[in-house]
Amino acid sequence: METASALAAAGALAIIISIVMMPLVILVAHRRRWFDIPNERKIHTDPIPRLGGIGLFFGLVISSVAVPLALPALFPDSWPVGYSLRYLPVFTAFCLIFVLGLVDDFHNLRAELKFSLQIAAAVLVTVGGFTISVIRIPGLPELSLGIFAYPITALWIVTISNAINLVDGIDGLAGGITGFAALSLGVMCLLHGQVMPALIAFSLLGAVLGFLAFNLPPARIFMGDSGSLLLGFVLAVIPLMGGAGGTSIVDMFAPATVLLIPIIDTIAAIARRVRAGRPIYKPDRDHIHHKLLALGLKETTILLILYGWCAYAGVAAPVSLFLQRGQAAMLLAAVWATAALAYAVLHSMNQKRKSLPASMEGR
Repeated sequence: METASALAAAGALAIIISIVMMPLVILVAHRRRWFDIPNERKIHTDPIPRLGGIGLFFGLVISSVAVPLALPALFPDSWPVGYSLRYLPVFTAFCLIFVLGLVDDFHNLRAELKFSLQIAAAVLVTVGGFTISVIRIPGLPELSLGIFAYPITALWIVTISNAINLVDGIDGLAGGITGFAALSLGVMCLLHGQVMPALIAFSLLGAVLGFLAFNLPPARIFMGDSGSLLLGFVLAVIPLMGGAGGTSIVDMFAPATVLLIPIIDTIAAIARRVRAGRPIYKPDRDHIHHKLLALGLKETTILLILYGWCAYAGVAAPVSLFLQRGQAAMLLAAVWATAALAYAVLHSMNQKRKSLPASMEGR
């Protein structure tokens, strides 16, 4: 009961902070004319403030820190979670990635500089001892990754950070995906008895819900890079926070499943750009939401489709924890295979549409 109260308190506080800050950010952005200006690559047609990441950051961090600090003082004998300096590198990295995104929202930093600073934030987490450190497969000896744990973990964090950024293309999409993922990760952390990462997950969920009140179609504010990079970074770090001895690659399979849409979209984007001879950081209009829009679907319909998939994956991942290793692997592999097949079908439909003569499109 105390654990549930802690998580509810963190989530509720994050919602309140986020939902109070968003109108203030919108007001200031309009007065200062801090807008996301439409262009040929973007879907929106009117200038929209894009600093929602500010409300997301403060909702997440304040609730994640305040609840473990304040409530144990009120309930010293029974409160289940307290703050530990062990998590200081994690919160420092959260601050760094938020500031990086915020500066980029104003100044459009060079891709190389952004990537370098993302790596720096990821390294900060790994130096704190939060790594993917072993390969643990039933029936086989445990294999330590040794020094390779650091680059592998940093790659995971940077990839997921940018994956959320890439799917932030229509109103409510990145926030909704993050909300489903945070809820599922929070439940999985609880099933493992990991209260602090669960509290961060529910704080993230609360912050996102407050943001979505202003971001669902038609959006009044966008999260910007300060939001999307932060959300992806936090989602990547939460599964790493379980134990002091590091996390197993196999144990990352379930957390990765709840992030399946942005992961598949990112892999496809990299492959597409490499095949075309373009830099992998060069933006385009061929992400999953672009493909669905090209089929004539409305934004709300796209959200329902992708939210439904997130809910499916978000339920399958925690359920897999109740199964034997082999059964869990089969369940999650089926989810991944279904997603890959669905994406392949969507891609094929778009390729056929592009090959039609212009006069036949829309018939």
